[in-house]
Amino acid sequence: MKKVTIITPPEYEGIILDALGRARVIQLKEVTGPEFTGLVEREIDFKPLYERVRQSLRRVLEYLKGLELTPQLPEREELQRLMDDPEGMVGEVLEDVESLISRLQQLESQRDEEIKRLMEELQARVEKEKAAYQEAVEKLREEIERLEEERGRAREELEERYRELKARLESVRALEPEEFKRCFSVGLAKKEVIGELEVYLKRYPDLFYKTVDVNPEEVFIFIFGSEEHRRWVEALFLVFDVKDVFDILNPGDVLLVLDPEKREEAIRRYQERLEALKAEREKIDEKIKEYDERLGELEEKLRRFEENHSKNIEDLKEKYDRLRREVEERYEEEIKEIRGGEAISLLISLNYMLRLLSDERIPTIRSRVVAIIQGWVPDKRIPRLQRIIGEVEKKIDERIYMELEDPEPHEHVPTPPPELKPKMLQPAWTLTALRGWPSLHEINPAYITILVFSFQFGLMFGDVGQGAVYLILGLFLSKRYRRGMMSKLGALFIPMGISAIIFGFLYGEVFLIEGLIHPILFSPLHDIGKLMKTVLGIAVAEMCFGLILGAINHIREGEPLGALGEHGLGAILFILGLYLGALHYLKVGDIFRLFGHYSFFMMITGLILSTLEPILIALRHRHFGMEAMGEGIGALLMTFVESLANLFSFLRIAAFALAHASLAIAAHSLGHFMGPGGLVLTNIIAMTFEFVSSSVQSLRLLYYEFMGKFFQGGGIRFRPFRLNIIDD
Repeated sequence: MKKVTIITPPEYEGIILDALGRARVIQLKEVTGPEFTGLVEREIDFKPLYERVRQSLRRVLEYLKGLELTPQLPEREELQRLMDDPEGMVGEVLEDVESLISRLQQLESQRDEEIKRLMEELQARVEKEKAAYQEAVEKLREEIERLEEERGRAREELEERYRELKARLESVRALEPEEFKRCFSVGLAKKEVIGELEVYLKRYPDLFYKTVDVNPEEVFIFIFGSEEHRRWVEALFLVFDVKDVFDILNPGDVLLVLDPEKREEAIRRYQERLEALKAEREKIDEKIKEYDERLGELEEKLRRFEENHSKNIEDLKEKYDRLRREVEERYEEEIKEIRGGEAISLLISLNYMLRLLSDERIPTIRSRVVAIIQGWVPDKRIPRLQRIIGEVEKKIDERIYMELEDPEPHEHVPTPPPELKPKMLQPAWTLTALRGWPSLHEINPAYITILVFSFQFGLMFGDVGQGAVYLILGLFLSKRYRRGMMSKLGALFIPMGISAIIFGFLYGEVFLIEGLIHPILFSPLHDIGKLMKTVLGIAVAEMCFGLILGAINHIREGEPLGALGEHGLGAILFILGLYLGALHYLKVGDIFRLFGHYSFFMMITGLILSTLEPILIALRHRHFGMEAMGEGIGALLMTFVESLANLFSFLRIAAFALAHASLAIAAHSLGHFMGPGGLVLTNIIAMTFEFVSSSVQSLRLLYYEFMGKFFQGGGIRFRPFRLNIIDD
């Protein structure tokens, strides 16, 4: 990481900030340095000017919808004017813009008035067209109604006469003279009521009846019997709507029925009259055809009239819509000239530039002669920074002073995040960032944390099948999600799944089934002793590796004596001695023989170095005292207690590896009891609850037992200066 200092004439400050903000290569910082302490700053408050320009731009946006806000930097002369006389330039630009807004308001008012006049004219013509149409349609419909009325009336009168004559003829035919003489009552009844009528007639045994069909729906009913029941029968006829014969035939026809010869003559006369009506019906039909043709012509005329009316309305609307568009286009041309005018472009550029100059996040020093910008730039981004400054120099046709230097020891220097390869592992950087941000002098443990975390997880969750599931899930999530929590889980699932597969082969386990593959290393459940020794050996290796990294960090920070104590050689010797001594004790079984073994002297040497480290550092910096002695004793105790606690804490790996293997026994038992469902159930338990617990334990061992040996995480995150191109 380098400290960069850029010195430029004040008018080019905005151009440089714009280029740096777009490129995102440096993190700006407060300008420091003895050479700048006596510099007289120019007091210019750009904030009120920016607010005035911003409000004016908002007013312009109200009238110019869709105005492009992509900022273009002002020309060189305008930048010079801005820095020489910011108040005067802003006032001049805002005055020009106000005149443009007035012109825009006038144009909009004229356009709206013209469009309103066109719409009112269109409405008047449409109303006139509708009124003429309604009047003509009403006349046509009245004519149609009159013809339909005449047509119906002609047909109805003829049909009525024909039905009446036909009824008389059928009645005369149906009335036999002899029966008519013997009965005391005759009526015309509906066939559907004969059954009910019969029920009432049977109440008097001396009454009987006879029916003669007149037509498909009606019959003549003859009532025979005693005359004393006449009134009863007449009441029945009234109730059941039976028509008396005298209501159908006139008295003359009734008398003709009593004389057979005259009856036949009446039948013939009725038949002749029916034939005459048939001929008359044909004439009526011809007349009705004429009515129908005339009605058809009128309806066709009405239809064409309606079509013409609709077309006339559409033509009117299209005409006035065209006129409206022409008006809008004419005014739009004038508005477009204003939109692309110099005043609007300068207002947008001025708004952007003033936003940069008034941004309180940009710690720039300005004088009347120069503007000074300082920041931090990662070593990898220095070529890009130099290229950007070169492009700015070509644009302004002047040289810009830029100096790159190493940071001072006391300065807090930010650290950029690493670029992990392959790229899909980049979200896994969160695994380190959650513990802290590495400082500039610390080893960046990005790859180390992923490797150690996945390694510990595989030790506890060794299973080929389940590891493959998480590997596939991780690849899917990494491909599907580029940001957010899912992308981070996908990046972690990939190494976790690979580690679980590797240890699954070493343990000989596939989806909690043992025996499908032979264990390369050992089975945790059947070789508990080997498992414990392996875990303790891994614990010692991890802790010593972490302490080696801690010693390197002390040396890089300029404190080589820090590599001797509790975070360096002293703790390494104590842990190795402790481990080797435990192995020797297990071999000989005599605790007293341990005191003469070289491992005991290693532990003592480690504790002595841990005690001496803070004392030697105090002597080096010449502030030795009782405080240094207390720190030495504290370092001794921390090395002894913390190393023992950390070493035994790693035994949780063995415990969870055994728990996973125990699930294999449960899967085997449930498989006999429940069939395949038992195996599926135990795998679900393992891939949910046990997966979460193994992940949490791996994190705990990573953050405390391993990273606690070397990683402080007190660094500052590198946050490159960036710009929002569009104003809020």
